[in-house]
Amino acid sequence: MKTTPPMNENSSKQVAEKWNEKFLNDFRFQDVPVRKLVKQFSELLPRTGIALEIAGGTGATTDFLQKHGLKVLEIDIAYQALRKAVTRNNGASYIVADARYFPLSLCAFDVICNFYFLERSVFSAIVELLKPGGIVLFETMTIDMLRIRPEISPSHLLAAGELKQAFPSWKIIHYYEGWTDSEHGHTKSIAQLVAQKPV
Repeated sequence: MKTTPPMNENSSKQVAEKWNEKFLNDFRFQDVPVRKLVKQFSELLPRTGIALEIAGGTGATTDFLQKHGLKVLEIDIAYQALRKAVTRNNGASYIVADARYFPLSLCAFDVICNFYFLERSVFSAIVELLKPGGIVLFETMTIDMLRIRPEISPSHLLAAGELKQAFPSWKIIHYYEGWTDSEHGHTKSIAQLVAQKPV
């Protein structure tokens, strides 16, 4: 599987430089906790199998999944993030890569997590890579964020109902769209999805 980002998107090198800088110097990215959605629905996670975390950052959620019993592969464009993730848990597997050019093929996962990374081509990658009966956990910001953060590119924000529509035939276990508090005490507009791929 290979996907190609739009021509007007920044190069992988530019994106990597931006995120490496964030993971080195921005306090918001120094120690992101385990994603609440994963903890909230941990009873749905199998005790064995393989999980993929897309844009997993410094690896707190990867570590949680690994300790739950899963083998975990984390992909992130930022070397500095994965360097910290390896320090946290050197038992998982890591790939430094741009998920816009999804670098995986002929793989099958029991669980896929995608938090705060939005590239529409990843929707089809998840459909292809998740095993029948597998679970996806997805959360990112929606277009309503423009009310308080007008500088964000709309292409990086979900439209109303878009996340649910990306997996139309799947069993929706949980869906939420609205405002919530972030780990840093700020309000953000998000969509959350926990869904099971049909068997």
